[in-house]
Amino acid sequence: ILSEFGVNWEKDFFNSSYILEGNTLITIALGRALTAAEILSAAKLRTFAMNKICKEIFQDLKIDAIVSPMLGDKVPKPRAGYRGYGESDNIKVYKTMRFVPIANFLGLPGLVVPIGYERKTGLPIGFQLLGSAWSEHSLLNIGTYLEHALVRRLPPSENYYDVLGKFLQ
Repeated sequence: ILSEFGVNWEKDFFNSSYILEGNTLITIALGRALTAAEILSAAKLRTFAMNKICKEIFQDLKIDAIVSPMLGDKVPKPRAGYRGYGESDNIKVYKTMRFVPIANFLGLPGLVVPIGYERKTGLPIGFQLLGSAWSEHSLLNIGTYLEHALVRRLPPSENYYDVLGKFLQ
């Protein structure tokens, strides 16, 4: 993922008219510095871990999904001025997203299911389901059941931005 990030952002990395936040610049530089041997080693480690998790958890224990919180922490309030350049705070990202990397690292399907809303902010809270390879159908069935059983829908909060609305009109 790091190497892909470095390659995909390379033209913006060298474009002085495009302002990138400091942590983003560091991440791009690290991604660009990886060698082919390091990328191959990471792919081998990923394959080993994926096979081990799929066999020992999903097959041997006959588990359909691993359930974790959607987020590891409350969504932090953005700093002033973040809309101009974005914000990248690696500590906040890790605390908030700490249950996500295993799905990304292993390449296994994941699904986030809303289960309610935080009282103070109105932001959604939910579960993350992680399934074995090619188990998307099971995750969708479990997710549909949980969402219908647990969620009372609320109108979008002031933090909601309809990304697709302008395209669907």
